Amino acid sequence: MTGGQSTIGSTVRPDLRLGQPEPERATRRERAGSLSRRELAALGALVGLVVTGTAIAVASASTGNSFGLPRQNHNAVSWVVGPLAPLGGGLNPQRFTVLFVAMWCFYLIVLALADSVRARWAIAGIGILTVMFTIAPPLFSRDVFNYIDYARLGAIHHLNPYAHGPIAAHHDPIFPYVRWRHTPSVYGPLFTVIIFAVAPLGLSGALWTLKGLTGAAALGCVALVWRCAKLVGVSPVAAAILLGLNPVFLVLAVAGAHNDVLALFMLMVAVTFVLGNRAVLGGAALVASIAIKATAGLVLPFMVVGSRRRWQVIAGAAAAGAVIGLVGFALFGTALKESLNLAARHRDYYCDQSVPLHVAQLFGLNPRAGHVRLAAEVVGLIAIAGLLIWTAVRRDWLTGSGWANFAVLVTTTFMLAWYTIWVLPFAALTRDRRLRYAALALGSFVVASRLYQFGPLPHL
Repeated sequence: MTGGQSTIGSTVRPDLRLGQPEPERATRRERAGSLSRRELAALGALVGLVVTGTAIAVASASTGNSFGLPRQNHNAVSWVVGPLAPLGGGLNPQRFTVLFVAMWCFYLIVLALADSVRARWAIAGIGILTVMFTIAPPLFSRDVFNYIDYARLGAIHHLNPYAHGPIAAHHDPIFPYVRWRHTPSVYGPLFTVIIFAVAPLGLSGALWTLKGLTGAAALGCVALVWRCAKLVGVSPVAAAILLGLNPVFLVLAVAGAHNDVLALFMLMVAVTFVLGNRAVLGGAALVASIAIKATAGLVLPFMVVGSRRRWQVIAGAAAAGAVIGLVGFALFGTALKESLNLAARHRDYYCDQSVPLHVAQLFGLNPRAGHVRLAAEVVGLIAIAGLLIWTAVRRDWLTGSGWANFAVLVTTTFMLAWYTIWVLPFAALTRDRRLRYAALALGSFVVASRLYQFGPLPHL
């Protein structure tokens, strides 16, 4: 890890390696309306990215036996498929794999040519793809149906979602779509309060409200990354591209309406406040992010030890934690603590896309052996401890947080593909190129694991 954070408010020469074009030369070209060969290549790759992404979004919207969608009696129902249903159809594992891999390749090319991508191109591409995956069906995950079920448990059936799993209201019409049927909610009380508000909207209303909220949060994340990039002196265009055009972020997190996107938005609110010298609000916003999903908690110790206003961060976090804790206890009682126990048990689970499992197979070990998980956890804990020390010395909590998220992702046996988005904002804002390469390598691993999962490609 190299380099510290830029001093906020100082004059910073744009780092051309991060994709910042020379302002005078870019302005002259834009006035002239001409494009260099490099700009043409960047624009072509961006168009390819938008086209392949749009093809996935549209093709997935089928009421037939469509790949990637939850189905009832071999068909997806229209309220799940959504507004693209009249255009959709024809997505199968092979076509998805080709499009997803192509989308990833175009993304890497756009990143490599980020210094030649004009701001309005980047904004248009991010906007189009975010909208397309917001109105696309929920892909490759049933988590959003669990969110709706927990909401209906509390708001309609008057059951505590931290004490009861979906099975407690198995007669509810959302129940057939739920995957985790016996598991109470593992999410934070702030998220539970949010989803309670959508329960009265019915199944379709709740689903598409959550989808819209996720899309808005995704655009909010990109906007805040853009703002933070200006504060730390890196290219806002390149930073926005790295997050907002990332295929894993779009296809899996946004389309799947995962609450990771909402938590990531609140995390970026916290980062923006701290970089803007409003550390009390930053600490409070970070606790709000944790109250959506506990994953954000990893950033808190790094923000505290690395910030020059650590006591203000602590004060804001403590105040927000007290308020959210009291409200959560008043609404859900002591059952709220069980969510922490359930989240902790995830360490005992295994997902096929986890890095330790693939490493174990590479060395001929049983990937599900207990000692494999234990060894990976020890490596992760040592890495986090070392990063905390490094962050305290260098006062670069953005880079430290990014590497910590990366360390957790590559050492847990319970890594789902969309979890990798947690490292992206930090990779976008840091001057440590190795963190960006690591984030892209992890994304490439996710894409490759999808390719491996679906097997060889027959004729399309």
